[in-house]
Amino acid sequence: MKYAILTMDIEDWYHLDYFNSNQCDRKYSMLDGIDVYREILSIHDIPSTFFIVSEIAKSISSTLREIAQEKHAIGSHGLNHIRPITISLSEFYNELDRSKKTLEDLTSNSIEGYRAPCFSLDRQRLDLVQKAGYSYDSSRIDFSTHPLYETIDMDGYELVMPNIFRNNDFFEFQANTYSVYGKNMPISGGGYLRLLPWSVSKKLIRSYLNQGKFYMLYIHPFELSSKPNPPFPSATKWFNKLRFGMGRSTVPEKLSRLIDLLKESGYRFTTFSSLRKELLR
Repeated sequence: MKYAILTMDIEDWYHLDYFNSNQCDRKYSMLDGIDVYREILSIHDIPSTFFIVSEIAKSISSTLREIAQEKHAIGSHGLNHIRPITISLSEFYNELDRSKKTLEDLTSNSIEGYRAPCFSLDRQRLDLVQKAGYSYDSSRIDFSTHPLYETIDMDGYELVMPNIFRNNDFFEFQANTYSVYGKNMPISGGGYLRLLPWSVSKKLIRSYLNQGKFYMLYIHPFELSSKPNPPFPSATKWFNKLRFGMGRSTVPEKLSRLIDLLKESGYRFTTFSSLRKELLR
């Protein structure tokens, strides 16, 4: 069986690490991308997992309840999108607990999964995710070139299949990469899907799908938003402005093409929670 899991990290544009959030106009929101994404899911009749920054959860509580009613899965993306590696272990554990309870109160659903902002998690903090009552994590990516990403030591975990690790009944789902000339290239969506021409992404992803059994996509609301670029803080560097806006208009079509490619390659769409339960059986 081949599995595909589509995910969205629900954060707003000002949560991105290359903006000074204190200088951002938070009244300007690009969360309309959530509904664009949901419409694509509805057209293709597939489920998804949504990881929510809980500080904005109350403002979109009705949307979150609709997402839950549509049988999608909801997980935590932290309290305020601060990278876990930059705060103490006790602060991080408190964030895990508060975020989980906030989302459970709003959605009336159990919150089973966590994803760290910017894949910024190490082994000590992964152990805390498990201790805080989560059933799975999806914060690992094998791409040390990125300055914000961390590497999680998986010692003591069983490799269930490529990119899926298990420790008792707790699972780690790793983002996909594909080796190009000996170097790992992320192919799991986000900026990589947005910035690369579809012809390049398709070639890399298809090569991976032909040999893999698990594919995971992650994407963000701003990448699917129909709104113009936000009013950037005055100190924002020119290349960050360029990186933010480049390719946004192409993402809905690329996403639909990716879904079609996954279907053609024999992948079955599911959620992390459902796949975890299936693997435990």
